Amino acid sequence: RMLGPNALPQKTLINIHHVLERVRSVVLADTPVGTLDRASTGVRIIRDYDPSIPDFQADQDQLIQAVLNIVRNAVQAVGDTGEITLRTRIQRQATINQQRYKLAVRIDIMDNGPGIPADMLENIFYPMVTGRPEGTGLGLSIAQSLINQHQGLIECSSRPGETIFTLLLPLA
Repeated sequence: RMLGPNALPQKTLINIHHVLERVRSVVLADTPVGTLDRASTGVRIIRDYDPSIPDFQADQDQLIQAVLNIVRNAVQAVGDTGEITLRTRIQRQATINQQRYKLAVRIDIMDNGPGIPADMLENIFYPMVTGRPEGTGLGLSIAQSLINQHQGLIECSSRPGETIFTLLLPLA
């Protein structure tokens, strides 16, 4: 119980973009931020949202926490001058945890950091696995638990210069 969420989701009708904007504002408050001018320093957070995504039933606070954990990792990975992209799309005919859904919300959190070492990639969602000396190794484990409570899925692909965390959440 100490390593993850112990409360069931309190689902209400939410807009996924409100979740992402809340995460973005928290991260921007904690991080040196660049502007659209490439000569500036700081982390750029790029938004690529699909406005056609309907509201759906979810626990907004839990989704904020899950996405925040992933975005904070991305900020630490890119350093002082990287880019993070938050992208939303509708995915049709999604298979999540061996169940087929007509529609799912797809959230991609992409960064241009150094990538996750291949030998570490398959273990990143386990508790206490971290690539940073000051890290606890709990952020991704907690994020996965929160997304699982929403019948969702987190996947990760990584190579030098590009790491993508994909969250899939079913639309009922």
